[in-house]
Amino acid sequence: MSLENYLVRSDVSETEIRCSFRQEEVSQLHTFLKEKGFDWYRDFLTTNLSDILKYIALPPSRREAKKWVGRPDSILLRFAALQISAITVQFQLDIDGIAGIVDSGSYRSFHSVIADALAPLLLGSPLKKFPFEGYDSPFC
Repeated sequence: MSLENYLVRSDVSETEIRCSFRQEEVSQLHTFLKEKGFDWYRDFLTTNLSDILKYIALPPSRREAKKWVGRPDSILLRFAALQISAITVQFQLDIDGIAGIVDSGSYRSFHSVIADALAPLLLGSPLKKFPFEGYDSPFC
């Protein structure tokens, strides 16, 4: 598969994880995160990042394994996986122009496309956003 196809079609994990949430879980999660705050959530991310990244890489059938659904923090792990996946998809869409540069463009153009996609992530706070419609950020 070409680089462009990977960049355009790699939203599968994000979609699968998003669809795994029931509406009542989203409401509970929003309330819980509002109570705990962003610093607590960032600590959770830091402590569990390895597992979160493993979870993202798994197909849905393996995400349903007891190891993942039996965790007491399963909803938080899934939420973090969704956030990281959504941010990754946005980044991949933002660097879609890189596909034409890889084989024939300049290294400066390559660097520029990456910088254009990274700048909003570096200047913004994408982890403070709540990726479900109808909810404000629980971290504000």
